[in-house]
Amino acid sequence: MKNWKKLLACLLVSLMAVTVFTACDASVGAPIGPKPSNAESAKALCEYFKNCEHFEKMDYSEDLSEKAYNIANWVASTSVSCKPSEDKTELYRWAHVDNVVKTYLEKKSYATAFENMGMGILGTDTFTPGFDWKPDADDPSDIIFVLPKDGRVTDTMTKAAKGKTKLGVAYVVKDGVSYAVVLFG
Repeated sequence: MKNWKKLLACLLVSLMAVTVFTACDASVGAPIGPKPSNAESAKALCEYFKNCEHFEKMDYSEDLSEKAYNIANWVASTSVSCKPSEDKTELYRWAHVDNVVKTYLEKKSYATAFENMGMGILGTDTFTPGFDWKPDADDPSDIIFVLPKDGRVTDTMTKAAKGKTKLGVAYVVKDGVSYAVVLFG
C-alpha cells in the first residue's frame, strides 16, 4: 500500500487518456433533443433577412417559435430516424406518411399536414417552413425532412421567406450541432 499515490496517479492519467482518445466531451454521444429559441437567438436570422434586398421587414415571432419547437420536439423524439449529413451541414429526418399528408404538403397546408403527422396542434395553415422536405427515393411512402445547420441560410429558406414578415425558430441539437427548424409567417 505504500505506492497508492503512484497507482492513483496512473489511474488518473489513464482516465484522461481514454477521455482524449475517445473524444469524450459534453457534446459527443449526447442524446438528440429540441432546444427553444428566443428573440436574441433568432436575431441573426432576422437581421439577415432584413438586410436582403427582397425583404423590407422580418421580425421574431414567439408564436411561430413555439410551433417550430413542436416540430423540433417531434424530430428529436425519434432519433433512430435522424441522421446528419457527413459534413454535418444538414440533419435528415425520415417519416412514413400516408397520401392524406402528402396531399396537404403539396397544397402547402403545412400546419394540417404536420398535425396529421403527430407534431401537435399547430393552428391554421398560415406559416411556411424554411426547411426542405422531399420524397424518399428508396421508399415512396416516406418523406425526408432536411434541417439546415444553425447559421446556414438555404435557398429553401429564402424562398419560404418571400412575402413574409415574421419568423420563428427552434433547434434540434444532435451530437453538439444545432439544426434549425425555421417557420415564416
